[in-house]
Amino acid sequence: MKIPLKLYLECAGRNPDRGAILLNDTGRVAYIARRLLGALDQPLTAPSSAGLARPVLAHFSGVDILQAFAEKALETLRDGNSHNRTAISPDQLVAVLFVCWNGTHREVQLLRIGKYLKPFLGLAGRLVERGLQIGGFLEIDAYVKDNPEANDPAKALDEVFELDVEYSYVPGFLLGSSNKAAGSLPSVVLLNPDLGDAEEHQLLKKFMKRSN
Repeated sequence: MKIPLKLYLECAGRNPDRGAILLNDTGRVAYIARRLLGALDQPLTAPSSAGLARPVLAHFSGVDILQAFAEKALETLRDGNSHNRTAISPDQLVAVLFVCWNGTHREVQLLRIGKYLKPFLGLAGRLVERGLQIGGFLEIDAYVKDNPEANDPAKALDEVFELDVEYSYVPGFLLGSSNKAAGSLPSVVLLNPDLGDAEEHQLLKKFMKRSN
């Protein structure tokens, strides 16, 4: 939420606390990146996936990958549309698709049914077809919602800004990659069948046969 300084002073009765306001995009992106970092080990669904993201993101050594993802989250907050970014680690062992959605998990889920598995597996498969021998493909879905209170602009950011994440993941060998030795990467398959329609459920059954 943006408000004129004069209105802020009238509502808050004091000068802005730098911890309660973000004066520019650099500060906004840094704040969202910090919130993303805090959310990594607390996925909204599949609690057992809490340790999934960090071993994958560890392959982005020397790259501020969360800042790159936070930039897309800021775009979503501004225009209300979903934005995404695909990142390939410097060692080319992993690929990550970050998708940011405007709204809470519950608000967005109905919009995703039947539009989940095909895009996810399609992008992963195309990367391998183009010669990228990845050991794993991770999708991070982030749900963001800003709930500003015009009458209380000094309220802490953590109290008015919601950010949750959930994961989807497949090992590279199930996508046709020849890379089977990425021991630092998860070997599990994590997909959300609740987002699939009848067609995607059939696709999921065929895909899961590869892991048997």
